[in-house]
Amino acid sequence: MFQRPSVLRQLFRLLCLGCILFLGNWGGAVTHQYVAQAVEPQSLYERLGGYDTISEIIDEFLKKMFADPQVGRYFIGMGTDTREQLRQKNKLLMCKNTGGPCKIINRDMKLTHGGLGITDSDWHVAVTHLATTLKTLNVGEEEQKELLQLITSLKEYIVEHPGP
Repeated sequence: MFQRPSVLRQLFRLLCLGCILFLGNWGGAVTHQYVAQAVEPQSLYERLGGYDTISEIIDEFLKKMFADPQVGRYFIGMGTDTREQLRQKNKLLMCKNTGGPCKIINRDMKLTHGGLGITDSDWHVAVTHLATTLKTLNVGEEEQKELLQLITSLKEYIVEHPGP
């Protein structure tokens, strides 16, 4: 009769010990996960505010481009649907190139811009419109700088007639 409580007590102790070990390991894994997330830097996509912010950036940027007297000529003859496709492709391109989950559905950049005769001057106008858009939408200074550096790396694929 005295052995039974002792066996039950031992079982209870083992069960408690098992729970403590299990919860200790699980809690450690959760803590490790949060520490890893805190240490891992956010992508430019995340720091910009994700797809919604990128969508807003592209919409505002393209409004400026379509209306610009110098570079607007590249968009003459585009119907509403074609302009919407251009918007969407640019959103996906910016999303993907800033570390977002989007898939690029564009053709090669050099092929896409080939034959348009884009000059350094045109490039400067486009970059200025993008920089103005980023400031207008209150994008952070560091994110503006990083995004403009990313865009600048594409210049060789877009400009056909570099200046002197």
